[in-house]
Amino acid sequence: MLKADHIQKTFGSRAALDDVSLALESGHIFGLLGTNGAGKSTLLRAMAGLLRPDRGQVSLDGASVLETPACKQAICYLSDEPAFLMNATIAEMARMQSSFYPAHSDDKLAELCLRFSLPLHERIATFSKGTQKRAQICLGLARNPQVLLCDETFDGLDPVMRDSFKRVLSQETCDRGLITVLAGHNQQEMEDICDSVGFLHEGKLVRCGDLDSLLSDVQKVQFIPGEAVEDSVLDSFSPLRVQRQGQLIVLTVRSRRFELEDKLRSLHPLFLEFLPLSLEEIFILEMEDQGYAK
Repeated sequence: MLKADHIQKTFGSRAALDDVSLALESGHIFGLLGTNGAGKSTLLRAMAGLLRPDRGQVSLDGASVLETPACKQAICYLSDEPAFLMNATIAEMARMQSSFYPAHSDDKLAELCLRFSLPLHERIATFSKGTQKRAQICLGLARNPQVLLCDETFDGLDPVMRDSFKRVLSQETCDRGLITVLAGHNQQEMEDICDSVGFLHEGKLVRCGDLDSLLSDVQKVQFIPGEAVEDSVLDSFSPLRVQRQGQLIVLTVRSRRFELEDKLRSLHPLFLEFLPLSLEEIFILEMEDQGYAK
């Protein structure tokens, strides 16, 4: 298990992370969504042992990541900007990598490079940005890490490669019990493959849970009440958003479906329909509730 306990990190007067706690199990993919500057990269770097928190601790299976070299070797952090040795090839990067990471597998790297059409002996500096991303991911997976931290890793990949890498990542997570964290802005991608999701805003983890619970805890319903409804009545639902379109009212509320349905019956609706919400819509609503770009 990878745990972050009450992580605090400030840069000058700005709190980049404010009392963030997480517990991530093996064999699961966790999606970290956040606004620009929310602290996603800072949190991933702290979890990788690359950044010392001002307060709190990150541990892997009970051992401090910062103080335990074996933990750092078991964690792979893929930054949003791939970094390679100047003029190095993938094969040369692999030789260097294998001296630091005992679980590295040349056979696995060769298999991945073949699958994703990557030349082992050409200079990485000559690759396109998307091809460099592919090289970064393949080198990271070849380390056979226990934890994989991806910081907007799929950005710059074309749709076909994104889909292929998502399938490989899901398979690796399932087969090897990998702990995977995907940080970024692509809500649809996270909805496709993540088991649980957290929303980070201004350094705080404002919402966190398994994907199914997040999607079922917020309801969007449209209805026509049997008689005129005052705004004060709608306010009693503590709505995240209210829209009126003539007689039709569209209400978005943090509630279980059956609870909201029971409450709406008091308005004697002539028509009532629950509408599906995507993870993207829920994220936007949560950020608006936090006062972001409302």
